[in-house]
Amino acid sequence: MNGRRKAFRLLGANNGILRVNRRVLCAAIFSMVAWFLVAGLVIAESSTPSTSSTCVDDFAMPDGHFFGQTGSDGSGFLVHDDDEASFWTAFIDYGGIPVLGYPISHRFDLFGFRVQAFQKAVLQWDPVHSKANVANILDNLEASGADPWLQVYRQVPPHKNLAADHGVSFDIIINNHLALLEVNQNIRRTFLAQPNWLTRYGLPIAYHDFGAVRVMRTQRTVLQEWTVDVPWARAGEVVFANSGDLAREAGLFPGEAVKPALPERARVVDAAISLSTDVLKQGSTSFVTLSTGRPDVSISLNGRSLPLICVNGTWTTIAGIPADGSGDYVFHVTVGDVMREHRFNVVAEERQAVILQLDPALGHLLEPTQASQERAFIQALVDRVTGPPLWHGRFSQPSVGPPSSPYGQRRVFEPGSVASLHEGADVIAPLGTVIWAPAVGSVVWAGPLAIRGETIVLDHGFGIFTAFAHLQRVDVAIGDKVKRDQPVGLVGTTGRSTGPHLHWEVHVSGTAVDPAVWTNRGFPAASGWTGYRYVSTAPSSTTQTVSTSRTTSAPDIPMPVG
Repeated sequence: MNGRRKAFRLLGANNGILRVNRRVLCAAIFSMVAWFLVAGLVIAESSTPSTSSTCVDDFAMPDGHFFGQTGSDGSGFLVHDDDEASFWTAFIDYGGIPVLGYPISHRFDLFGFRVQAFQKAVLQWDPVHSKANVANILDNLEASGADPWLQVYRQVPPHKNLAADHGVSFDIIINNHLALLEVNQNIRRTFLAQPNWLTRYGLPIAYHDFGAVRVMRTQRTVLQEWTVDVPWARAGEVVFANSGDLAREAGLFPGEAVKPALPERARVVDAAISLSTDVLKQGSTSFVTLSTGRPDVSISLNGRSLPLICVNGTWTTIAGIPADGSGDYVFHVTVGDVMREHRFNVVAEERQAVILQLDPALGHLLEPTQASQERAFIQALVDRVTGPPLWHGRFSQPSVGPPSSPYGQRRVFEPGSVASLHEGADVIAPLGTVIWAPAVGSVVWAGPLAIRGETIVLDHGFGIFTAFAHLQRVDVAIGDKVKRDQPVGLVGTTGRSTGPHLHWEVHVSGTAVDPAVWTNRGFPAASGWTGYRYVSTAPSSTTQTVSTSRTTSAPDIPMPVG
């Protein structure tokens, strides 16, 4: 056995080298134009951006990820883990898309190994050690007789045997091949910058200067230094060719293996969810994350549809529990034709009511009909989903002052012993204290109401609204866009108020929740979303896509009688 074959055998024992037989080369020979089209996909590993997950072309699944970037009309390739192989775990461990590129095949058998091809490399499963290795795909191409095609149409030098490899130890063989790098210091630096270069690239095999590009072939990849500016590289820049694409175009892979397919039918496990809180409490806000990012998905809570945002390829929503909520709360998750029910129990909290003495001159504001009309008006304002999230991070405090009358407080107004539930939080502050918008949003109400007095309601997108009541002055108008910490009004004591203070509320898809949650913690997923979906269960049911349109005038809602 010559030295080169011995080197390959030794490498194979440690790194999963493929031993191959020659096969018939693909009859169709690509033109030089095709080379430049492929070369446009050549991207340096250090500069390749991560994928922008949309939950349409690219979405998570419980045991892997589906990628549609190299398919069409919703087709693509699934990378996943199962009892046979863990290609999804290996894909992540190797560095994902920046290192391996997108998948370009399903799993298939290649020369006795279970493999999956990606744009920049091919992973092969080692069942003995239960791990995936980077296959020696350039060696496979040489053994298949593809070197003439590679040299002519892809400017890859042919495999070179080193006589010095014969009859020496593996350490010497390594040094012999590393010496090939000395001819080009830029390529050498790029090659050795990878700490695990032997595992990732294999041994350097051959080098050639083609004029416009200088190329180093290794067992597993191709490094190129361009001497002129090209669309995918600057002169002097070293980039990696898409060796997986090269093997596919050379006809090394079976046709069925590289044919994109639609994702498999949804399973019950695709409709699983997880909550950011251990339990659902009265007034709580929880992020709800689905186990999948499949595009054919919807979720509802107690029959009410919730909007969804895509974060890292997985759908997420926000759910709120009212201050008087108790009993069963049921999430229904639908993925394709699969529906799963998730039940949670909310335990009622025992709270003693606080008695508040109201100025007799305001006694007319305790009249039940007036209170219900105003509540219905506010509910109609906040009971909508107008688009994706507008805010980033946690909400800021809308005004400075000590808290009082916490959210969820049970009250009895006198005279008349009128029961009431406090669905907001109060901040004690002097008359005229500035009120700031807690987050970016749009003004959907700015004006007087009988019980709340001068009131502002802001829409922050994704079904999240804030409301500010009992103001002395309103400094915004319906349709205004506001920024975080922008002054919007002044603290007052208008409406049904016992003294100067700010009453403010946070509504999540029509449910008033504890505002303290929104100022004490952020919801980072709302800042990093890349896709949006909302399927309304209202009579005019629609599926919305990302929209920047906002309410520019007051909705057509009957005003309460004052």
